Amino acid sequence: MTAPLYVKIADVVPEIQAPTNAGWAAGDCANPLLKGTTTGSSEDGLAPGHAPEWIQCRYCGLHQTLPIPLEGYGRSCRRCHGSLGHGRQGFKTALPLLLTALVLCAVVQAFPLLGIGLDGLNQEAGVGSGIIALLGHSFAPLAILVLIVSMIAPLFRILANTYVLISLQLGRRTRHLPAIFKLSEKLRPWAMLDVLLLGTLIAVTKLHDIATIEVGIALWSLGPLVLALAILDALLDRRAVWNALSPNSAILSQPEPSGTINCLSCGLLNSVQESLEQPQRCGRCLSRLFRRKPDSVTRTWALVVTGLLLYIPANAYPALTVISFGQGAPSTILGGVMELMNGEDWPLALLIFTASVAVPVLKLLGLTGLLISIRLGLRGWVQDRTRLYRIIEFIGRWSMIDIFVAALLTALVTLGRVATVEPGVGILAFGGVVVATMFAAESFDPRLIWDAAEINDG
Repeated sequence: MTAPLYVKIADVVPEIQAPTNAGWAAGDCANPLLKGTTTGSSEDGLAPGHAPEWIQCRYCGLHQTLPIPLEGYGRSCRRCHGSLGHGRQGFKTALPLLLTALVLCAVVQAFPLLGIGLDGLNQEAGVGSGIIALLGHSFAPLAILVLIVSMIAPLFRILANTYVLISLQLGRRTRHLPAIFKLSEKLRPWAMLDVLLLGTLIAVTKLHDIATIEVGIALWSLGPLVLALAILDALLDRRAVWNALSPNSAILSQPEPSGTINCLSCGLLNSVQESLEQPQRCGRCLSRLFRRKPDSVTRTWALVVTGLLLYIPANAYPALTVISFGQGAPSTILGGVMELMNGEDWPLALLIFTASVAVPVLKLLGLTGLLISIRLGLRGWVQDRTRLYRIIEFIGRWSMIDIFVAALLTALVTLGRVATVEPGVGILAFGGVVVATMFAAESFDPRLIWDAAEINDG
């Protein structure tokens, strides 16, 4: 049996039997030519003669070795098909992109995204002015959330990754580099410049029929910035960066599953040290180690219930109020979708409905279903349930679209008696729903799905 990942090897060296397109467990790779190779320290090549690295899949808990990295192909878990990264280093290519992203990010933060003109009145707004506008309406929690996801997290990740890669290129593996990169990875789901871009485009669509729109230099820079960051995410393999930070820390011989603990921060498989009185820490990033996330089910239930309770006022109370010549027209999230549908703006209505209604419901109901399946010890559809978790984990951040739209409209439409937009309690509650569901997805341990089905090895 052959697989696309290894077609190139089989074509060049016909006598080598190609393994499957995923990690393999002990005994699955009998060919010594393939079994004796792993990722090297060169830019994109391999270092022959080294034993393969043993890992544990963060989604299903299977112990397996990493397949050899090949150009143009990814790697996935042999059981749940979760991504294991492509395994190649692209540090020299990534550094120019990071420096470009740093310049573009500074432009996005410093200049206006949009400007509007209506009846001789003009107003500009950027990311910072949206935060200030929310603070001005006593929506401090929402302003802090927008500040973190649109300014602090993206800028820190760019600066941190630039510093880490430059240090690695110079051969300086200082003790604080793992801590910096670990924090950068923790902030990964909270860096939402791509969501900000989509929210800004929606704000433009909402306003272009009633006012003159001027696209600011920040918006022109935001598109290339999002593209550069997307290329960086595809180019940089997190496991390759961790291995470069600590090249001699991986387990290279077949471990006993009960004698190892996987680090969810850096992916290192650590040998258990039973003699320690305090909780063991990872040998690479110093994170505390647990076989499963502590109190995962209890914490996830608490956050899901919180999200469900906040979802009621998020849809019952107005999200925005448009005041024109002294007359206010409050609008809920669903009400705004209906207005767009009545105005025959179906694509935008569908987009907002998906991000603001369908996605939160899918997250809440999906996590509830996963928790119930663990409680009942269901044995079927374990791969499908794991796949559902990965979908929930991926889509959670996109519900921030409505919050970005509210922040921009509140800052932009401040034209006195002519037109003013004010945020409502509904958008504040909706921000709570977004945060609660994202933390719920982070607290949930998908390996418990396999544990409950009693088909795990560690």
